[in-house]
Amino acid sequence: MAKIKYFAKENSSVGTHSFYAVPLPNGTLTFEEVCQEACENTTIEPSILRAAVTEYMKAVKRNLLKGFRVPLGEKFITLYPNLTLSVKDYKDKDGNLVVATAKMLNAGNGVSRLGATVHPKYSQQFAEDVSWQKVDEKTGAVVEEEDIVDNGEIPGTGDNNGGGSGSGDSGGSGGGDNVPGGDE
Repeated sequence: MAKIKYFAKENSSVGTHSFYAVPLPNGTLTFEEVCQEACENTTIEPSILRAAVTEYMKAVKRNLLKGFRVPLGEKFITLYPNLTLSVKDYKDKDGNLVVATAKMLNAGNGVSRLGATVHPKYSQQFAEDVSWQKVDEKTGAVVEEEDIVDNGEIPGTGDNNGGGSGSGDSGGSGGGDNVPGGDE
C-alpha cells in the first residue's frame, strides 16, 4: 500500500483552532519519466507514446477553448473551462447599499482557469490504495500519534471521513460536480 506523508497546518484565516492537512509530495515526475514507466513491459516505444500524448493534449486544448468538457482517460479526470467571477453587495462612496445583480457580472473582471473533476470511482480506488502518515512540518519526522482511534473515528471529527470531500472532486478552480454538466 502506498504511503503519503502529510502535516497539520493551522488555518489562521478563519480563527483559532482550525487545522487542515497538507500532503508532502515525493517530488515531481517529468513527462519523459511517466512515458518511460508507462511503456515498461509493453511493446510501445516511449517516443511513440510521447508523440501520441502530445497530439492528444493539443486536441484537448482546442476543445477546452471551444467550451467542451474533455476527458483525460476513461473514468479518470475531466478538464473543463472555468471562470472565477463573482459580485456581492457593497456600499458606494456615499454609503448607500448597492445590491448585486447578475447583470453586474462581466467576464472581463474574472479570472479564466481550468477546472478538473476526478471520477468518483478513481477517487475511491485511490482512497483504498493509499495510507497516510503524519509528520512534523519542520523536521519531517514521523509523528508517533495514531491518526485513527480504536472505534474507527478520526479524533475531533466524529466520523471516519475527516470531513473531506467524498465525491472525488478535485481542484483547478472549480467544484467539479457542482459545475453544470458535471455528471460523469
